[in-house]
Amino acid sequence: MFQTYFLRKRPLPRTAPICGYVSAGRPLEAEPFLARRRMPIPVQLRRFGMAVFRVTGDSMTREDGSGLVDGGWVLVDTRDPLTHDGHLGAFQLDDGTMVTKRYGLHKGRPSMHSDNPAYEPLPLSAGIRRLGRVYAYSTDGRTWEKVGWKGWN
Repeated sequence: MFQTYFLRKRPLPRTAPICGYVSAGRPLEAEPFLARRRMPIPVQLRRFGMAVFRVTGDSMTREDGSGLVDGGWVLVDTRDPLTHDGHLGAFQLDDGTMVTKRYGLHKGRPSMHSDNPAYEPLPLSAGIRRLGRVYAYSTDGRTWEKVGWKGWN
């Protein structure tokens, strides 16, 4: 009659590729988007399509010192299209530079916002590519915290 086949579930990857630097300040000079090595990721944060970036700059550091800090790490879900207002994401600009900003509207147009009030919003143009949603961050590369929607926790 009917035969039942069981497919083995593919295990989640234990490590994520470190894909380079992502600026949380002024855009960095263009750098090749190449995986250099891999970083171990805790079980509760593992998923398919994850990538790790090193943070440079202070545009995502809030006045009280919370948020992304220079030298920290972000874990990006490259399978998440990042379409909701308030989500933190990684973007690749027209010239190949990468930044991490909060997605939102500015004067009715989609734009990238910094958590640091010293930085102005940057409008999204057709040449800007969304790399994915930032879902966790680490200051030391060993302990990770989830990034909340419109906030840090």
